[in-house]
Amino acid sequence: MLLRTLFAICTFTFIAPIQAQDKYFTKDKLEADIKQLKKTLIAIHPGLDYFTPKEVVEKMLDDRLASLPDSMLRMDFFNLLEPIIDTIKCGHTNIQFSHKLYKEKEDKDKPQLFPMELVMLDNEVLVEKDFNIGKNIIPKGSQILHIDSVAIDPIIDQLAKYHKGADGDNHYPERLWAVRGFKGAYARFFGLKDKFVVHLINSKTGKPQTYTLAAVPPNALSKIKKEENKSYKPVTFETVDDGKIGLITIRSFSDKSFFHKHKGQYKKAFKEMRQKNIEKLIIDVRNNGGGAIDNIKYLTKYLFDEEYLIVKEATVEDDFKDEKKSFFQKIFFAFAKKELKDEKYYLKGFSKKNIKPKNKRYQNDLVVLINERSYSAAALTPAVIKEKKRATLIGAEAGGSYHLAFAGTSKYVKLSNTRIKVRVPIIKLVYDVDVDAQDRRKGLLPDIYKKYTKDDLTNGTDTVLEYAIEYLNK
Repeated sequence: MLLRTLFAICTFTFIAPIQAQDKYFTKDKLEADIKQLKKTLIAIHPGLDYFTPKEVVEKMLDDRLASLPDSMLRMDFFNLLEPIIDTIKCGHTNIQFSHKLYKEKEDKDKPQLFPMELVMLDNEVLVEKDFNIGKNIIPKGSQILHIDSVAIDPIIDQLAKYHKGADGDNHYPERLWAVRGFKGAYARFFGLKDKFVVHLINSKTGKPQTYTLAAVPPNALSKIKKEENKSYKPVTFETVDDGKIGLITIRSFSDKSFFHKHKGQYKKAFKEMRQKNIEKLIIDVRNNGGGAIDNIKYLTKYLFDEEYLIVKEATVEDDFKDEKKSFFQKIFFAFAKKELKDEKYYLKGFSKKNIKPKNKRYQNDLVVLINERSYSAAALTPAVIKEKKRATLIGAEAGGSYHLAFAGTSKYVKLSNTRIKVRVPIIKLVYDVDVDAQDRRKGLLPDIYKKYTKDDLTNGTDTVLEYAIEYLNK
């Protein structure tokens, strides 16, 4: 590939995103889609009136209806609806496209997607792994400045509108998740391409460089992902600091499959700690997007001395009974023990009785690592642990709230005409913590702030983990 000097940044201008296969929709179809969204969103979302009054959301929808033009592109309609979803400030509520990205099945074998793995650290978009392009290697940690003459910041701003993994006023995690899912989201907003001109700062030389990268086929990426999933483990245990400290890394609280729960992994980890007389433990839930409450229970049973709750209140809006439900939601709603009060169903199963700790539990020093991509169950778990004064939290402000989530199961509203899809959570979960322990509009806050840095990425270090080890030894 030809290596060229980076053009002056002032020569680049932002180009509005053009979604692949975008098309116009008439006013009557757009009106129908807004009314469809309004009907479900206002009726069943359990988080309206928390961060933003329901009346504000309803007025925004009505204003959109009153000011529609005769026709709009799908992308423009997405940008019209997105601020409504944003104002709810719920990370489990997001808006996406659901129409086909590829015209034909064979298109998935054509090179069309961005090839590099990226990561965001301190608002810089970096190359996550060394990237081989034949005669040259783009080293990890190189900072992306532009793609096809479009500055990277407005690209990420656009991709972040998918709104994943951020509650309250903490918007930075949305940018992190946008970078994490860069390939597919970039194609949705900026189109399918067979090559990409990338302008960057080389992390080894510090010099600006320009590369033309060939695209990769979607099927090739799918094969790589399948191979990675075979070896993927949501829970791992190892020892660090010459075997003196245990480290449980939880990449997700979701089960790998129905038959592979976390329960056995935790049992095995704590058994090994007892056998080796390990009296210091680090639990790492950084970059963990959440998962099942049962897996939180399996873990915390080994950490607490007294009976406890994880969620003290769970409610579903009364109007959910009249909504069209998936098979799972029908089963859930029919058999859940619930009580109707004040136009809400209170789900008794979540707070019916206290959880009993294990007899053979871990009672020694504990640190929990969190960061901006610790979300949902990965914010709830350290929040409950912190509430019990059981551990020191080290890291950065989490993407998830410290005291509640609008989550559980969700209804996906696929708008009939534009095929835009909005995820609407169904259950309000109030954690068993002090709701006034910190600013409610922030994510869960650590006790000690430490951040994984660009130097960590380029040097292959983890100064947050190193600090946690040093902290426990002191």
